[in-house]
Amino acid sequence: MSVRTRSALVATAAVLMVGSFMTVAVVSTASGPQRSAKAADVPPGREARELILPFDAYGLSTFQIHTVEYAQDLLIRDCMRAQGLGWDPLPPPAEAAAEPPNRRRYGVLEAEVAARYGYHLPPPTQAMNRREAVWKERRDLPSHVRRAAYGEEGGGGCWKKAQESLLQGAEFDTSQYNAYVSEAFDEALDDPEVTAAIRKWSACMRARGFEQADPLSVTGDPSWRKSSRPSPQEIATARADVRCKESTGLISVWRQVDTRIQRKIIRSHEEDFRAFAESKTRWLETARQAVRDDRR
Repeated sequence: MSVRTRSALVATAAVLMVGSFMTVAVVSTASGPQRSAKAADVPPGREARELILPFDAYGLSTFQIHTVEYAQDLLIRDCMRAQGLGWDPLPPPAEAAAEPPNRRRYGVLEAEVAARYGYHLPPPTQAMNRREAVWKERRDLPSHVRRAAYGEEGGGGCWKKAQESLLQGAEFDTSQYNAYVSEAFDEALDDPEVTAAIRKWSACMRARGFEQADPLSVTGDPSWRKSSRPSPQEIATARADVRCKESTGLISVWRQVDTRIQRKIIRSHEEDFRAFAESKTRWLETARQAVRDDRR
Protein backbone atom coordinates (compact mmCIF):
# COMPACT_ATOMS: atom_id res chain seq x y z
CA MET A 1 0.00 0.00 0.00
CA SER A 2 1.33 3.42 -0.90
CA VAL A 3 2.03 6.12 1.66
CA ARG A 4 -0.68 8.31 0.14
CA THR A 5 -3.31 5.59 0.25
CA ARG A 6 -2.45 4.79 3.83
CA SER A 7 -2.48 8.48 4.76
CA ALA A 8 -5.98 8.85 3.41
CA LEU A 9 -7.15 5.93 5.51
CA VAL A 10 -5.49 7.22 8.66
CA ALA A 11 -6.83 10.75 8.20
CA THR A 12 -10.33 9.47 7.48
CA ALA A 13 -10.25 7.17 10.49
CA ALA A 14 -9.27 9.99 12.81
CA VAL A 15 -11.85 12.40 11.51
CA LEU A 16 -14.87 10.11 11.48
CA MET A 17 -14.88 10.44 15.23
CA VAL A 18 -15.96 14.07 14.90
CA GLY A 19 -19.40 13.14 13.70
CA SER A 20 -19.86 9.70 15.22
CA PHE A 21 -22.43 10.82 17.78
CA MET A 22 -24.63 11.97 14.93
CA THR A 23 -25.32 8.33 14.02
CA VAL A 24 -27.31 5.66 15.83
CA ALA A 25 -24.38 3.25 16.11
CA VAL A 26 -20.79 3.81 17.12
CA VAL A 27 -18.39 4.25 14.21
CA SER A 28 -15.35 2.01 14.51
CA THR A 29 -12.20 3.90 13.60
CA ALA A 30 -9.68 1.13 14.07
CA SER A 31 -7.45 0.43 11.08
CA GLY A 32 -4.85 -2.27 10.85
CA PRO A 33 -4.74 -5.23 13.26
CA GLN A 34 -7.58 -5.84 15.66
CA ARG A 35 -7.31 -5.59 19.42
CA SER A 36 -5.72 -8.41 21.39
CA ALA A 37 -8.35 -10.39 23.24
CA LYS A 38 -6.56 -10.76 26.59
CA ALA A 39 -3.91 -8.48 27.99
CA ALA A 40 -3.47 -5.80 30.61
CA ASP A 41 -4.28 -2.20 29.73
CA VAL A 42 -1.39 0.09 28.88
CA PRO A 43 -2.12 3.70 29.84
CA PRO A 44 -1.14 6.25 27.18
CA GLY A 45 2.49 7.28 27.50
CA ARG A 46 3.87 10.79 27.57
CA GLU A 47 4.63 10.64 23.84
CA ALA A 48 0.95 10.16 23.05
CA ARG A 49 -0.47 12.49 25.71
CA GLU A 50 1.68 15.41 24.61
CA LEU A 51 0.98 15.02 20.91
CA ILE A 52 -1.49 17.89 20.46
CA LEU A 53 -2.13 19.61 17.12
CA PRO A 54 -3.97 22.85 16.20
CA PHE A 55 -6.97 21.09 14.67
CA ASP A 56 -7.64 19.35 17.98
CA ALA A 57 -9.19 22.57 19.26
CA TYR A 58 -11.92 22.37 16.61
CA GLY A 59 -12.85 18.68 16.41
CA LEU A 60 -14.39 16.60 19.16
CA SER A 61 -12.10 14.37 21.17
CA THR A 62 -13.13 10.85 22.15
CA PHE A 63 -14.02 12.04 25.65
CA GLN A 64 -16.10 14.90 24.27
CA ILE A 65 -17.94 12.58 21.89
CA HIS A 66 -18.69 10.24 24.77
CA THR A 67 -19.95 13.21 26.79
CA VAL A 68 -22.39 14.17 24.04
CA GLU A 69 -23.49 10.55 23.57
CA TYR A 70 -24.06 10.19 27.31
CA ALA A 71 -26.11 13.39 27.46
CA GLN A 72 -28.12 12.25 24.46
CA ASP A 73 -28.76 8.92 26.17
CA LEU A 74 -30.07 10.66 29.28
CA LEU A 75 -32.55 12.59 27.13
CA ILE A 76 -33.55 9.40 25.31
CA ARG A 77 -34.11 7.68 28.66
CA ASP A 78 -36.45 10.46 29.80
CA CYS A 79 -38.35 10.32 26.50
CA MET A 80 -38.68 6.54 26.73
CA ARG A 81 -39.85 6.71 30.35
CA ALA A 82 -42.65 9.04 29.28
CA GLN A 83 -43.86 6.17 27.07
CA GLY A 84 -43.56 3.62 29.85
CA LEU A 85 -40.39 2.08 28.39
CA GLY A 86 -36.97 1.53 29.85
CA TRP A 87 -33.63 2.68 28.50
CA ASP A 88 -30.18 1.93 29.90
CA PRO A 89 -27.85 4.86 29.18
CA LEU A 90 -24.23 4.51 28.25
CA PRO A 91 -21.90 4.76 31.26
CA PRO A 92 -20.72 8.27 32.21
CA PRO A 93 -17.45 9.03 30.44
CA ALA A 94 -14.22 9.39 32.38
CA GLU A 95 -11.74 11.83 30.88
CA ALA A 96 -8.79 10.05 32.48
CA ALA A 97 -9.70 6.86 30.60
CA ALA A 98 -10.03 8.50 27.18
CA GLU A 99 -7.51 7.90 24.41
CA PRO A 100 -5.31 10.86 23.42
CA PRO A 101 -6.51 12.22 20.05
CA ASN A 102 -3.33 11.48 18.11
CA ARG A 103 -2.02 8.36 19.82
CA ARG A 104 -1.60 6.40 16.57
CA ARG A 105 -1.47 9.24 14.06
CA TYR A 106 2.11 8.39 13.11
CA GLY A 107 1.87 4.68 13.87
CA VAL A 108 3.15 3.16 17.11
CA LEU A 109 4.83 5.75 19.34
CA GLU A 110 5.21 4.05 22.71
CA ALA A 111 7.90 1.51 23.47
CA GLU A 112 5.73 -0.42 25.93
CA VAL A 113 2.87 -0.68 23.44
CA ALA A 114 5.26 -1.91 20.74
CA ALA A 115 6.83 -4.48 23.06
CA ARG A 116 3.52 -5.90 24.25
CA TYR A 117 1.18 -5.56 21.27
CA GLY A 118 3.29 -4.84 18.20
CA TYR A 119 0.91 -3.20 15.72
CA HIS A 120 -2.20 -4.69 17.27
CA LEU A 121 -4.32 -2.20 19.17
CA PRO A 122 -4.05 -2.40 22.96
CA PRO A 123 -7.00 -4.25 24.53
CA PRO A 124 -10.15 -2.32 25.39
CA THR A 125 -10.25 -0.68 28.78
CA GLN A 126 -12.96 -1.60 31.28
CA ALA A 127 -14.76 1.62 30.38
CA MET A 128 -14.72 0.72 26.69
CA ASN A 129 -16.00 -2.77 27.46
CA ARG A 130 -18.90 -1.32 29.44
CA ARG A 131 -19.81 0.95 26.53
CA GLU A 132 -19.60 -1.91 24.06
CA ALA A 133 -21.86 -4.05 26.25
CA VAL A 134 -24.57 -1.36 26.10
CA TRP A 135 -24.30 -1.04 22.32
CA LYS A 136 -24.43 -4.83 21.98
CA GLU A 137 -27.63 -5.02 24.01
CA ARG A 138 -29.23 -2.41 21.80
CA ARG A 139 -28.75 -4.55 18.72
CA ASP A 140 -31.29 -6.96 20.22
CA LEU A 141 -33.96 -4.51 21.36
CA PRO A 142 -37.59 -5.67 20.99
CA SER A 143 -39.16 -4.15 17.90
CA HIS A 144 -41.56 -1.88 19.80
CA VAL A 145 -38.73 -0.51 21.94
CA ARG A 146 -36.54 0.06 18.87
CA ARG A 147 -39.36 1.94 17.12
CA ALA A 148 -39.87 4.20 20.14
CA ALA A 149 -36.16 4.83 20.43
CA TYR A 150 -35.18 5.24 16.78
CA GLY A 151 -38.39 5.53 14.77
CA GLU A 152 -39.44 3.37 11.84
CA GLU A 153 -36.46 4.24 9.65
CA GLY A 154 -33.81 4.38 12.36
CA GLY A 155 -33.38 8.15 12.49
CA GLY A 156 -36.39 9.32 14.45
CA GLY A 157 -38.15 8.60 17.73
CA CYS A 158 -36.64 9.59 21.03
CA TRP A 159 -33.18 9.57 19.49
CA LYS A 160 -34.12 12.35 17.08
CA LYS A 161 -35.79 14.41 19.80
CA ALA A 162 -32.71 14.11 21.98
CA GLN A 163 -30.39 15.04 19.15
CA GLU A 164 -32.43 18.11 18.22
CA SER A 165 -32.43 19.16 21.86
CA LEU A 166 -28.65 18.93 22.02
CA LEU A 167 -27.92 20.59 18.71
CA GLN A 168 -30.36 23.49 19.12
CA GLY A 169 -29.58 24.90 15.71
CA ALA A 170 -25.83 24.32 15.85
CA GLU A 171 -24.44 23.03 12.59
CA PHE A 172 -21.01 21.46 12.27
CA ASP A 173 -20.01 20.97 8.63
CA THR A 174 -18.38 17.59 9.14
CA SER A 175 -17.57 17.06 5.46
CA GLN A 176 -15.76 20.40 5.22
CA TYR A 177 -13.84 19.79 8.44
CA ASN A 178 -12.87 16.32 7.22
CA ALA A 179 -11.66 17.81 3.95
CA TYR A 180 -9.35 20.20 5.79
CA VAL A 181 -7.98 17.36 7.93
CA SER A 182 -7.25 15.20 4.89
CA GLU A 183 -5.72 18.16 3.05
CA ALA A 184 -3.40 18.95 5.94
CA PHE A 185 -2.37 15.33 6.46
CA ASP A 186 -1.51 14.79 2.80
CA GLU A 187 0.30 18.11 2.51
CA ALA A 188 2.46 17.25 5.51
CA LEU A 189 3.21 13.83 4.08
CA ASP A 190 4.52 15.48 0.89
CA ASP A 191 6.59 18.07 2.76
CA PRO A 192 10.34 17.75 2.05
CA GLU A 193 11.19 17.76 5.75
CA VAL A 194 8.82 14.86 6.42
CA THR A 195 9.88 12.84 3.39
CA ALA A 196 13.54 13.29 4.36
CA ALA A 197 12.80 12.18 7.94
CA ILE A 198 10.90 9.15 6.65
CA ARG A 199 13.87 8.19 4.48
CA LYS A 200 16.10 8.35 7.57
CA TRP A 201 13.61 6.22 9.47
CA SER A 202 13.55 3.68 6.61
CA ALA A 203 17.37 3.55 6.55
CA CYS A 204 17.39 3.00 10.31
CA MET A 205 14.91 0.13 9.94
CA ARG A 206 17.01 -1.39 7.15
CA ALA A 207 20.10 -1.25 9.34
CA ARG A 208 18.18 -3.24 11.94
CA GLY A 209 17.17 -5.85 9.38
CA PHE A 210 13.68 -4.60 8.47
CA GLU A 211 12.85 -3.46 4.93
CA GLN A 212 10.10 -0.89 5.47
CA ALA A 213 9.30 2.13 3.32
CA ASP A 214 7.35 4.23 5.82
CA PRO A 215 5.74 4.04 9.28
CA LEU A 216 2.14 4.08 8.04
CA SER A 217 2.41 1.17 5.63
CA VAL A 218 4.18 -0.99 8.19
CA THR A 219 1.42 -0.23 10.71
CA GLY A 220 -1.20 -1.40 8.21
CA ASP A 221 0.74 -4.42 6.92
CA PRO A 222 -1.94 -7.10 6.22
CA SER A 223 0.33 -9.84 7.53
CA TRP A 224 -0.25 -8.57 11.07
CA ARG A 225 -3.98 -9.30 10.71
CA LYS A 226 -3.43 -13.04 10.32
CA SER A 227 -3.47 -13.55 14.07
CA SER A 228 -5.35 -12.04 16.98
CA ARG A 229 -2.06 -11.87 18.83
CA PRO A 230 1.19 -10.26 17.66
CA SER A 231 3.86 -12.62 16.36
CA PRO A 232 7.50 -12.37 17.49
CA GLN A 233 8.31 -10.85 14.09
CA GLU A 234 5.63 -8.20 14.54
CA ILE A 235 6.87 -7.34 18.02
CA ALA A 236 10.46 -7.07 16.79
CA THR A 237 9.42 -4.86 13.89
CA ALA A 238 7.33 -2.56 16.09
CA ARG A 239 10.11 -2.20 18.66
CA ALA A 240 12.58 -1.28 15.92
CA ASP A 241 9.99 1.11 14.49
CA VAL A 242 9.73 3.02 17.79
CA ARG A 243 13.49 3.09 18.29
CA CYS A 244 14.05 4.43 14.78
CA LYS A 245 11.42 7.11 15.29
CA GLU A 246 13.28 8.18 18.40
CA SER A 247 16.78 8.10 16.91
CA THR A 248 15.82 9.96 13.72
CA GLY A 249 13.51 12.50 15.41
CA LEU A 250 10.78 11.60 12.91
CA ILE A 251 7.84 12.36 15.18
CA SER A 252 9.22 15.76 16.18
CA VAL A 253 9.74 16.73 12.54
CA TRP A 254 6.34 15.43 11.45
CA ARG A 255 4.57 17.13 14.33
CA GLN A 256 6.22 20.48 13.58
CA VAL A 257 5.25 20.27 9.91
CA ASP A 258 1.70 19.18 10.78
CA THR A 259 1.42 22.12 13.18
CA ARG A 260 2.67 24.63 10.61
CA ILE A 261 0.34 23.38 7.89
CA GLN A 262 -2.71 23.18 10.14
CA ARG A 263 -2.14 26.73 11.39
CA LYS A 264 -1.82 27.91 7.80
CA ILE A 265 -5.14 26.29 6.87
CA ILE A 266 -6.84 27.78 9.94
CA ARG A 267 -5.59 31.26 8.99
CA SER A 268 -6.72 30.78 5.38
CA HIS A 269 -10.23 29.70 6.42
CA GLU A 270 -10.84 31.71 9.56
CA GLU A 271 -14.61 31.91 9.08
CA ASP A 272 -15.00 28.14 8.73
CA PHE A 273 -12.87 27.40 11.77
CA ARG A 274 -14.65 30.05 13.80
CA ALA A 275 -17.90 28.25 12.96
CA PHE A 276 -16.37 24.89 13.90
CA ALA A 277 -15.30 26.29 17.27
CA GLU A 278 -18.66 27.90 17.97
CA SER A 279 -20.60 24.74 17.12
CA LYS A 280 -18.30 22.60 19.22
CA THR A 281 -18.66 24.94 22.20
CA ARG A 282 -22.44 25.02 21.86
CA TRP A 283 -22.78 21.25 21.60
CA LEU A 284 -20.56 20.58 24.58
CA GLU A 285 -22.20 23.18 26.80
CA THR A 286 -25.69 21.86 25.97
CA ALA A 287 -24.54 18.30 26.65
CA ARG A 288 -22.88 19.23 29.93
CA GLN A 289 -26.01 21.09 31.01
CA ALA A 290 -28.11 18.00 30.29
CA VAL A 291 -25.77 15.95 32.48
CA ARG A 292 -25.88 18.57 35.26
CA ASP A 293 -29.69 18.67 35.11
CA ASP A 294 -29.83 14.90 35.46
CA ARG A 295 -27.71 15.00 38.61
CA ARG A 296 -29.93 17.46 40.43
